[in-house]
Amino acid sequence: MDVFKVNLMLCEKVFRSKQGKTVILRVYFDGKIEKVEITGDFFADEKDLEMLEKYLRDLKIPKIEIIGFDPEEILEKIKDCL
Repeated sequence: MDVFKVNLMLCEKVFRSKQGKTVILRVYFDGKIEKVEITGDFFADEKDLEMLEKYLRDLKIPKIEIIGFDPEEILEKIKDCL
């Protein structure tokens, strides 16, 4: 179970990827990124998506394949949140 601090901030971005898919990004932070959630109408293996979310907490991108968006797009949106 995830437990979050009460003063945790949330940034949510809903956008169309360059590949035309809807992506919903949620970044939870409190001085540092605590959690990244990505949902939408794209295609990805669940383990790859979990790995991407984990790496993005450190502003890094793993070598994975996502159909529907480029992980660089997500990284730029996270930087906008910060």
